[in-house]
Amino acid sequence: MSQNQMILLFCCIALGIYLLTYIKKRPAALLAFVGRGAAGLLYLHLFNSFCIARGVATSLGINPVTALLSAILGIPGVILAYGANLLRFF
Repeated sequence: MSQNQMILLFCCIALGIYLLTYIKKRPAALLAFVGRGAAGLLYLHLFNSFCIARGVATSLGINPVTALLSAILGIPGVILAYGANLLRFF
């Protein structure tokens, strides 16, 4: 295991412990996390369906990265992902 992988693993473990203690202290935070994720993924699905119906191809799909981004940031996170997706055309 390289040094970079060990640092990344340590950061992920520390973040996981922090999130578990935060959720234990405030259980409503878990509900907010799941709610933001569901709203973001619903927006992603509806926008992709709207674009497909109009003949516009969007290459942003529902995957673990977009699910995590929408769970952390909500709908603004999905809009940010679409903006980052547009940057690859320029």
